[in-house]
Amino acid sequence: MRQTVTLLGDYFFYTFSTLSIICILAVLLTPARSFIIADLYQQLDKNGKERALAAFSEKLDRAGIERTDFRPQLLIRKRSREMLVLSDDIIVASYPVSLGRSPVGIKLRGNDQKTPEGQYYICNKIEGHRYHLFLQINYPSPDDAKRGAVQQIIKPGEEARIEAAWQQVLPPPADTALGGPLGIHGFGAETNWTTDGSIGLHNIHVEEIYWNIATGTPVAIIP
Repeated sequence: MRQTVTLLGDYFFYTFSTLSIICILAVLLTPARSFIIADLYQQLDKNGKERALAAFSEKLDRAGIERTDFRPQLLIRKRSREMLVLSDDIIVASYPVSLGRSPVGIKLRGNDQKTPEGQYYICNKIEGHRYHLFLQINYPSPDDAKRGAVQQIIKPGEEARIEAAWQQVLPPPADTALGGPLGIHGFGAETNWTTDGSIGLHNIHVEEIYWNIATGTPVAIIP
């Protein structure tokens, strides 16, 4: 009886060992290996921080810029649907973007599905956002508020609140008819799809922006 148990134990051990070796070889020797390894790496680096830092360091090297000398500015061109990362006048990176579903023209209301135009800055960063990572821009700006007040879209008191948030470098009120919060996030750049006018990027690209761009970074959005 003892010998039978020992033989069964040996059988299961060698069977398990053989199957383990087959699985390892399958990972290493088949085209699936890259997907399996990439998926494992993504789970270990959930928000892409390590990869994003390394990839962006390579971009800085190609641009001849030391990270300590990097002075980021973001320029979003709506017509060409691209985002440029600049340091002074040097282009460090370029990414395709998506815009609001009705991208042409100035944003006047929160529900017009337009992407705003003007001078902004990154005022907040949020991990675990429903669109992966989120870099909020301080829309509406005082210019947006002044336009909204003149057109009687918002009240004068709301214009003052937006102006005060700008002066204090705080996220602006999001409870006016101008809408918000808007920002830069993930989930794709294949087409114009955002309903609030935010700027969408592919996840790997928004990871590079998120982990290499600080709050306070200027953001210019032009037609």
